[in-house]
Amino acid sequence: MKFQSTLQFIIFFICLVFSSGCDEQNSNNHHHHHGEEHVLAANDAAQGSLFDLGSKWTTELNKTISLNQYRGSLFIISMFYATCQSICPRLVADMEQLAKKIKESTGREPRMVLVSFDSEKDSPDVLNAYKKKMKLNDNWTLLSGKEADIRMLSVVLGINYKKISNGEFNHSAVYSLVSKEGFIVSRIEGIGSNADVLISQYQKLK
Repeated sequence: MKFQSTLQFIIFFICLVFSSGCDEQNSNNHHHHHGEEHVLAANDAAQGSLFDLGSKWTTELNKTISLNQYRGSLFIISMFYATCQSICPRLVADMEQLAKKIKESTGREPRMVLVSFDSEKDSPDVLNAYKKKMKLNDNWTLLSGKEADIRMLSVVLGINYKKISNGEFNHSAVYSLVSKEGFIVSRIEGIGSNADVLISQYQKLK
């Protein structure tokens, strides 16, 4: 409960700062094409276990789950949205390469989780179609949820996002390794970044 209260305060504060910052960015950049200008800087991840959030999510197979179901397993998590044409496919490609390297070094394919920013458009059917389009295997789970839960999770993961006027999102490009107890133990920020430290951490914790 203390963790959730702290997160609610953090969300309120970040939303105030983040909203003004993004509005300024939009006013200074009138031509928003889907490219690098859509990548926002990430914040530090919050302290505490993701399993304490208590939020419910819907998978691409239309099943209701909580992140607590991953307790006892390592997993890698990021946030995206299905209609993203540039940043998100590249982020997913980076995560696919990461999963491949982890499997090569440990003999074990990691659990991969993608959570959508777009609570309005990314229904289970849309996410399932995206999963097939990207040829993601059964170790990948794609989740949609309520806007409040999405915002809460983004704060915990240190991911900034902002919906802009054309329906797209400015957002951070971050993926995180989560421990068996739900704590973020390693994070990679940016497209094409070196993930050796995360892979090493995975090897230690497996």
